[in-house]
Amino acid sequence: MDPQRIINEFKRIQSLGWVPNNRADHNDGGAGNTFEDHLGVSENNLKSPDFEEFEVKTRQNLTGSSLMTLFSKKPSSDYGDGYMRETWGVPDAHQPHVKCFRTTLSAAKWSRVYQTHDMKIHVDRENQKVFIYRADLNGNIIDNNVYWSFSDIKNGAKKLNNMFYVDAEVKVIDNKKHFHYVSAIVFTDYIGDQKFIDLVEDGTITYDNRLGVYGSGPKIGKEHNHGGGFRIKPRDTEKLYRNKIEIT
Repeated sequence: MDPQRIINEFKRIQSLGWVPNNRADHNDGGAGNTFEDHLGVSENNLKSPDFEEFEVKTRQNLTGSSLMTLFSKKPSSDYGDGYMRETWGVPDAHQPHVKCFRTTLSAAKWSRVYQTHDMKIHVDRENQKVFIYRADLNGNIIDNNVYWSFSDIKNGAKKLNNMFYVDAEVKVIDNKKHFHYVSAIVFTDYIGDQKFIDLVEDGTITYDNRLGVYGSGPKIGKEHNHGGGFRIKPRDTEKLYRNKIEIT
């Protein structure tokens, strides 16, 4: 792993100035996909890092308050995404024949979900599991079937050993989105899996369920699973690493 290699690649792509979006403009991941195209990285959802042992993440227009997905991971329990959709979900407003379940859950607080239940993340260190707790409105826990084992979370985090975090500006030129990659941060020396669990427990890392439905296109009306993910605010990413290099 050589940080200078990816720094040089960033400088090369930065020097290109405004580059056109290589994806459809409605695709939220266009900035990241376009940057990776210029790196020569094939689009993937693999468990391994994207480039030269670096996981590449991209942020548009310095939106620091938005959450960044560290990795997607299905539950370890027998009760997974299908269970959450059918048991906890509600009919979609436009496609009511499909249930959807979309949440951001934290271990630091209870969240009111669809005004019917309260939910939160719970870290059980004795049993080495991270649960989703579901309670009625009186605070009685009625469901804790969904969980991730610490070992499965560790496997999901393997791609985070080194991270390259890129900031992109966005503007429309000739009716097409363009990106200019203006700065980046190289994170190295991942602190480890215990720190990850600590950040889940204090609410710094949250979990998003993204079980939706296709609203248009050839798959309209069919279930869409965007992949439940462990997420963090960009400014907190450095808590997972010992070293960082800022590039402008």
